[in-house]
Amino acid sequence: MTKQNKILIIYGIVILIALIVIVFILPDSFFLKKYDDINIPSADTSPKEFVDYEKQKENLLQNKYDYEYLLLDSMGSKTYTFDCSGTISETIESGTCKSPERFSYTESNKKEAFSKINIDYINPSYIFSLIKDIEPRETKYTTLREYKYSAKIEDLQTDIIIYTNLNEITKIEISNAYMTYIIKYSNVQ
Repeated sequence: MTKQNKILIIYGIVILIALIVIVFILPDSFFLKKYDDINIPSADTSPKEFVDYEKQKENLLQNKYDYEYLLLDSMGSKTYTFDCSGTISETIESGTCKSPERFSYTESNKKEAFSKINIDYINPSYIFSLIKDIEPRETKYTTLREYKYSAKIEDLQTDIIIYTNLNEITKIEISNAYMTYIIKYSNVQ
């Protein structure tokens, strides 16, 4: 046997002994000691509770939120589209639109800025008054809910769908053959 072969055999024997010690003799705790101080978070599997739907409506009616309007209105002789976002804090409102043209508005000139459409349909209190006596069809998901109402707007069968997450109303969609209004809400206080 050559010197190189002897070194390889000794090296192989050392590796085999180390492998046997690691696999069969040393306990698992030897390798896990450095992880003893780490707190492993437990999975929260408790069911999430929704804020009461009526309370969510009340919160939205406080008029303290950010919003985004995506409006398509063909109720008149022309079709109008609006893509706007803004903030309302009780009676103070400011917003900007990117479409049909870029403009800004406040609570004092909002009616003129949206003069081509009926702005009642972007007012939460008006929407809730339209559906107050209608029983919704409720669809529940893990962290979302959907309330679908069927109402009449200008003698047209109209779907009004209100989406909520665990805490607040996040979106209202109003749609019929001549209009589609999508109003998204965030930071409802």
